[in-house]
Amino acid sequence: MTEAATSNKRGKRTENREVRRQQLVEATIASIAELGFSNTTLASVTKRAGLSHGTINFHFKSKEMLFAETLGYLAQEHYDHWSAALENAGPDPAKRLAAIIEVDFKPQICSPEKLAVWFSFWGQARYRPAYLEGCDRYDLERFAAIEALCEEIIREGGYGDIDALSATRRIESLIDGLWLNILLYPKKIPRERAREDVLNSLAQLFPRHFPQSSARSFGTAPTVKTIAQKG
Repeated sequence: MTEAATSNKRGKRTENREVRRQQLVEATIASIAELGFSNTTLASVTKRAGLSHGTINFHFKSKEMLFAETLGYLAQEHYDHWSAALENAGPDPAKRLAAIIEVDFKPQICSPEKLAVWFSFWGQARYRPAYLEGCDRYDLERFAAIEALCEEIIREGGYGDIDALSATRRIESLIDGLWLNILLYPKKIPRERAREDVLNSLAQLFPRHFPQSSARSFGTAPTVKTIAQKG
């Protein structure tokens, strides 16, 4: 076998390995969303993935490793989306903050399945802190990014009575709470309405940078483009 053929064969094996791991992670997300954390087993995962039990043992030595990989996948996906949105939003701090908020309510991020998995893992954090250790870096980086943007907006707008750290905690807590409400009451609180709630909260904090939304019907929440035009 030539060197090129050997290299191609290795490349295909690596590609197939990544495809299998992705299948198992996606099946784990589906299983936890449907059955819950405790009732998700390697058997329920392999059944959804359409793979053999030997395949999951080859890629993950234990269920704990599979679960950690699944949470890491969600954390990385969220990070990739919000950091890209931040990079593409331009220099204006209000537009950059709005771009991060938009990501939190995108269908790919804020889906019922993924929200169910996030809250399942958060519910286990007290008993299995190792699950969330891998997410700490992403959480801290996001928090720091939002705090820095709040500081810029406060300086720019002369909001002397607002503390950037407190504002960041308020924003993050509001988003977490709305995610829970979307999970529990999806018909009453759709993603678009939750996004509008966050933007209206920002309008209360920073009225000279975020317009107060006049939208009251489903699907008419203000967008980043609207903020850019009015800002």
